Parts: sequence; C-alpha cells; structure tokens
Amino acid sequence: MPKVLHVHEGSLAQEVDIEPGDEILAINSQPIRDIVDLQFAMACEEMTIEVRKANGEQWLIEVDKDYDENLGVDWENPTVDRVKLCHNKCVFCFVDQIPGNMRKTLNMRDDDYRLSFLHGNFVTLTNLKDADLERIATLHMSPLNVSVHTTNPDLRIKMLGNKKRAGDILRQIKFLADADIEMNTQIVLCPDWNDGDELDRTIEELSAFYPAVRTLSVVPVGLTKHRQGLAQLRNVTQKDAQNVIARINVWQDKLRPALGANFVHAADEFYVIAVADVPTALYYDEFAQIENGVGLLRTFMDGFDRTQGDLPLKMIKSRHVAVVTGTSASRTIKDSAKQLNRIEGLTVDVHVIENRFYGSQVTVTGLITGQDIVNQVRDRLKADVLIIPDVMLKDDRDVFLDDYTVERVQDEIKAPVLIVPTNASGMVNGILGRIAELPIRRRYEATLQSVSLMKG
Repeated sequence: MPKVLHVHEGSLAQEVDIEPGDEILAINSQPIRDIVDLQFAMACEEMTIEVRKANGEQWLIEVDKDYDENLGVDWENPTVDRVKLCHNKCVFCFVDQIPGNMRKTLNMRDDDYRLSFLHGNFVTLTNLKDADLERIATLHMSPLNVSVHTTNPDLRIKMLGNKKRAGDILRQIKFLADADIEMNTQIVLCPDWNDGDELDRTIEELSAFYPAVRTLSVVPVGLTKHRQGLAQLRNVTQKDAQNVIARINVWQDKLRPALGANFVHAADEFYVIAVADVPTALYYDEFAQIENGVGLLRTFMDGFDRTQGDLPLKMIKSRHVAVVTGTSASRTIKDSAKQLNRIEGLTVDVHVIENRFYGSQVTVTGLITGQDIVNQVRDRLKADVLIIPDVMLKDDRDVFLDDYTVERVQDEIKAPVLIVPTNASGMVNGILGRIAELPIRRRYEATLQSVSLMKG
C-alpha cells in the first residue's frame, strides 16, 4: 500500500491531517496498487480517501479538490509499491562501471514502465509480462521511452544478456503501436556491435512503426575506467562518429519525404567527438529527446542568441565569475563566455572539468563530481563566485554524485557557489547577477526553464 514519507507544507494532505507513516488504502473505493492507480484516482474533484493511520486507526476522509490538484506528499517508493528492477546484464551498463563504494541509489538498476510513463525513464521492456502490456494499452500509458539498441533478436539477447525476453522487442513494439501507444526509442551505439549494417537494420525496422514510434536517438556508449571483468567494448572514435552522422543523414534524407520527419537523430556527443558543427534546429524535429542529450547544444546556442538583445553594454558594478562545464559542452560554453566578456566590467572564466572520478572518456556535464571540481578549480580560481549548472546535482538535494555537498565545495574552494538552471538563460542570468547569489540556489523564476542533461 502507498505509505507516506513526507507531507508538503500547505498541501491538501496536510489540510486533511494525513501524516508520515499513513497508508492510502483506497480512493473512491478503488484499491491503490501503485503510482499509476494513484494518478488516475486523483483525476477528480470529489473523492473519499481510505487511510490507515500510523497508529492502526482507519479513517475515511471526504475531500473536495481541484481536478489537477495532488495530495502533496512524497512516498516511501517512487512507484508507491516496489520499483521494478532490471533483469538484464547489458554489456554497456553504466551501473556496472561505477566504484563499489557509491550510495545504494546509484547502484539500483530500475527498469520500470511506470517510471517511463510518469518521468520519461528509458526501459527495455524485458521484464514485462503480457498482463503488463495489456495494462499499458488499457490505461493508454503513453508516451513510453524504450531502449531498443538493436532489433536483431540474437544480437539483442547478446547485448542485453537476457535470453528470456530480449529477442521479443519487435513483437512488443507492434503490440504497443497497435494500441496507439507512442514511443520514443534509443540505441546505445557500441562500435563493432550494433553499428554499421546493424544500425541500418534497426533504423529501418523501427521507422516502419512511425508515428507510433515517434523518434529514434542514437547515443554513444559511455565507458568509465571501472570496467574490470566486463565485456570488451571500445569508445567511439572520431571516425566512428563521422560515419554514424553520415549514415543517419542518409536515413533522414530517405525518411523525411515519406514520414514528414527526420525520425532518427544523433546525440550531441557524436558531433563533439566528430569535431563537427551542431545541426540547426530543423534537424531535431520537435526536440523530443532533448533530455537524452539530443539537441541540447543546439537549444543552448539558440537560447543564448535570444539573450543578446537583453545584454548590457556595461556592468553597473564590476563582476568576475567562473563557470564549470564538462568537456562535451566546453566549446559551446567557451564561445558564449567569449561574447559575454565583451561587456565592460564583466569577466567570465570557464573551467573545463576533466572527469577523473569516472575516467576522462566520460565527458557529459551531468556526471561531473564535487571532488573533481574542487581538485581542478581550487588553486586556479580567480573569480568572486563559481557558477555550477544544476544538472550536476541530485534532483531533490544539493549533492553531487560523489556525495560532496555544495557547502563542502564552497568551503574547499573558499568561494561562494551559485547553482543555475542548465540552459542559456539560466547561465546568462547567473553570470550577470540576475539570480540572487545565495550559497545554494535551486528554485528560480518561472521564466527560467531548466533542461536536464543526460545522466547516464
């Protein structure tokens, strides 16, 4: 049963005296099995909640609410019941490549279709029973994000290390497509495994399901220095990246007249590795997979261009700031800083952080740790404030992946830290001092839309 962990101040739950430790048994006489049942049950204006209090008492609470108003609580589990775990042993699994002393949440392999529907997580579908597929169809849980990697059944079994259901992906996708479930799909490209002709096969077979399969992203495999005893994989080289980009361009030219969309897109990292120009916005269709690192650089660049008309010619008060970034985004951030440095009285330094914690081949900004920032900035920092994009921190706490807190980073670099949204307006407003310089700043004006980088 859904058990309450925390009640938000001023929430509907607080108003009706729901407390931590209480269990929600039913809403309008419908038992609540998981977060999906809860979400659908809450879509009403009048409801009766059956609650088992922490002391064992059972209450019946009648509530009038707005249609889209939630209870305002955090649950002990994000899915209310137990999260469905991954049954695979993927050759490229990032969880297998992290140090053994990391916090437990980083070692958890979730593969839960409910988190895909509610939060956009990518799932493989390998732990689904037919009853789960039927539930997705019946409740029309759309869209879903599906990790395909390859449509070749034998190769998918090998790559996912799952003989039971990994080879069944096309049947599952067809079932969901027939039920009008929209899917965004992805390929983690591993050189010499699912590239070349195998990549062509996957693009061709998935594009046949358009528009149910709405998009396909191709992202390069991420390999850390902690791969002892794992499958032999190699990083994507510049030549690999150039070949993937060229192959996808050929497919786009073929699919665009037939589908009215490019359908398949290369992740930003391929353009960084290939040392190639980032495509224009037209390449990315609707930017449906921006949180998977597809089109984030283009969005940042175009967003930065839109800020130009609002930039001052001169600072009222001189300001010296530093910005940290990962190596993938470094060229884009440096170009932006170069333009901002034309403002009289403003100095912007860019510190490109090499990922020594996971290994230098891990280049995305979202995987930078607090200790790498401290070790690489502490003795070189000349600025009055260090600006850090919020994608480096946990969603609900100001903590880096290595459990360094923002306060600890501040103490060790002996300078204040300003957390800004991971987009152009967030960075520019932080640099110009338009965001209050609090030691920890995680809540911003509604006009500053935060876009998350790929974390894995």
